[in-house]
Amino acid sequence: MTTLSNCTLSKLETRTEWKSSYVRLVFIAIFISNPFLKAQNATSPAISFSGGYTFDLAANMSGGVKQGTAYLGNVDVNFELNTETLNLWKGGRFFMYLLNNHGNSLSALMGDFQVANNIEAESNTRLYEFWYEHKFQFWSVLIGQHDLNSTFAVSETGLFFINSSFGIQPDISTNVPVSIFPLATLGAVFSWGLGEKFKVQHAIYDGNPGSENENPNSLNWSLNKNDGAMFINEISYEIKKDSLLQSTFKLGYWKHTQDQKINNKIVPNSQGIYLISDQVLFRNDASNATLKVFFQGGISLKNHNPTQGYLGGGFLFEGISSKRLNDGIGLAAAHTLFSKSYQSLFPDGLKNETAIELSYQWVTQRRWTFQPNFQYVINPGSDTGLPNALMGLVRLKYDW
Repeated sequence: MTTLSNCTLSKLETRTEWKSSYVRLVFIAIFISNPFLKAQNATSPAISFSGGYTFDLAANMSGGVKQGTAYLGNVDVNFELNTETLNLWKGGRFFMYLLNNHGNSLSALMGDFQVANNIEAESNTRLYEFWYEHKFQFWSVLIGQHDLNSTFAVSETGLFFINSSFGIQPDISTNVPVSIFPLATLGAVFSWGLGEKFKVQHAIYDGNPGSENENPNSLNWSLNKNDGAMFINEISYEIKKDSLLQSTFKLGYWKHTQDQKINNKIVPNSQGIYLISDQVLFRNDASNATLKVFFQGGISLKNHNPTQGYLGGGFLFEGISSKRLNDGIGLAAAHTLFSKSYQSLFPDGLKNETAIELSYQWVTQRRWTFQPNFQYVINPGSDTGLPNALMGLVRLKYDW
């Protein structure tokens, strides 16, 4: 029988108390300090605080690994300081992002590969992002711990949906270690504006943010050549009509230099390209109703990566009625094409996974959002022979 020493128990108790205090601090910052911060921002707009709480109650109703329920929670606390408005120096901006996740796993019930819920993570509190950005006349540089997906490979229409693939494409997120939710790492981002329509961005990140167990609070950095580096480049083009954004096109290329061991062979790097498009198909000037469509596509240029290719897209209608101008309803699908290398790990074979999502978002005037959501996953890709999964959830969100 294994026993714990008093010293070990003391350390565990101290760690538990520290984490509990950290979580309490997050909620205090949101619900108690918020009125004071609003008053401060009214007279000092150079310092801003924002955040929100997201709560999901979900159920895997049929298929997948097993039926059951899960709850997931996400707390965001953001702090931003503008050096120019504070009369310190021009063009500077500091940003800090505190993140807490709690709950249990929905994908453990569904067995899906793409992760149906975009706030699913292990229960931890972490300093997710902190960086400094300096803007010059035509370009800018950002240095610090930064979420790649807040700048690169983003479909603005896709962000309406809850499946993770509509936020960060699996041809990037599942193929290499990358600085995205829930673990960001150190990086540098360079952006150039080429007129009013074109924008070019380039970034380099530490090649390995670590796992959630190894780096629970996102402060355990390990910069060494074995981690490699993640390089990503993107060019975007915007089209406006009557000063309103009509279309956006993004073309990106990424390369990860970390060596990987695949089937007992050392593979030197991974590479891929992606294309994203957001379009406004219809806009009613009288009612402000809009119909939007988005497309995502990506391929891995190396055969050893789990995801060989990805296609995603969907429709979003906003402005349901004159009384529900901010509400939206959307339908989207995400299809992951597995590589032969990944399929070979399953003796009985593995079929490509497709997720279909239907979502409605009800927005109140008091910063509350209510979002029922259904997803049907065809061929859940975490194992062989799993039956198609049907999931439903309700998301409740408060922003401040």
